[in-house]
Amino acid sequence: MNINKMAAVYIKELKELRRDKISRIMVFFMPITILIVFGYGMAMDVENIPFSVLDHDKSALSREFVSKFSQNKRYYSFRGYVSSQNKGIELIDRGRIRTLIVIPENFSDNLKQNRSVDIQIMEDGVFPYRASVSTSYAEAIVSDFNLEVLENKGMKYSPLNLKVRYWFNEEMKQKYVTTSGILAIALFLGSAMISSQLIVKEKESGSIYNIYTSSISKLEFILSKQMFSFTIFVINYLILFLLIIFLFQVPFKGNFLLFTLSSMIYILVSTALGILISTFVNTQVTAVVGTAIICIIPAFLYSGYIAPVSSMTNEAYVVAHLFPTYYYLNIVKMFFLKGVNMKLFINHSIILIVFYFVLIACCVLRFRKYEK
Repeated sequence: MNINKMAAVYIKELKELRRDKISRIMVFFMPITILIVFGYGMAMDVENIPFSVLDHDKSALSREFVSKFSQNKRYYSFRGYVSSQNKGIELIDRGRIRTLIVIPENFSDNLKQNRSVDIQIMEDGVFPYRASVSTSYAEAIVSDFNLEVLENKGMKYSPLNLKVRYWFNEEMKQKYVTTSGILAIALFLGSAMISSQLIVKEKESGSIYNIYTSSISKLEFILSKQMFSFTIFVINYLILFLLIIFLFQVPFKGNFLLFTLSSMIYILVSTALGILISTFVNTQVTAVVGTAIICIIPAFLYSGYIAPVSSMTNEAYVVAHLFPTYYYLNIVKMFFLKGVNMKLFINHSIILIVFYFVLIACCVLRFRKYEK
């Protein structure tokens, strides 16, 4: 074994790494990125559950009961009282809370007269596993409260009876959530990866120089490239939609035309991101790896597909809002699981449109460097 020959090869690899900027980024930046992204986004503990209370009794005893939840700061995050059940349901619909506790009238009087009381818990059923775990937390707190009342009042039966209702996805079928949600992931990753190849393959073949010398403008070139992948993924969207409805039998609760419009906007955003990535790299392999780093992990962890964004840490909550998948996945949940909230639908659609114009502008600005 010749150490000098091995050292020469080793030094050669170091020099190539020093010359190749993309390789340096992949070698050092990717592991750090994966650690940070998974560290913040992959926490599967059911904690920090946002909840509100509808208190019809408004007594000292009802406030004491609420404090059992609000003081348990590891598992619950109190978001205040609501004035009506419709207001609480609206907060669940918008993702602001995951649990609504409804305390009936005469709560305090019934307990003082040794009569049992029904407490209603409304859980967001969009995340079945988390809803079931949240319910178990509530049951434990109610049991603890019952023990205190039994000791103080000498009652022979449990004073509080917990009545749980799962709002949206009442059947608690995980299939409805995962199958409809994967539509957002598939469209985002697929269209971005295909689009990331469009300019790179021109560079690899050398035909990009024909574009440099032609009369076509940067915007015309980019939009024509995008329309190609856009057309393909609109067709893919229709196929996936039909499979979700007829093969997996997921109920659809919205307007098909509105949903298709928002999906087309989302595909435009995804293809624009892929083209932007394509302007930074010179090989198709690098484009695929770069797209995977930028898209796959955030799309799964920060979109609300695995865990609700409202229960994430502050840092992860901010990061989630930086990716278009979060907004489109909310639209998917509305149309498949919740029913359409037009105000929220319009807001999310506008945000997706802003994403698109920002990304297209960046594509045009970035592509200018390759025309010299």
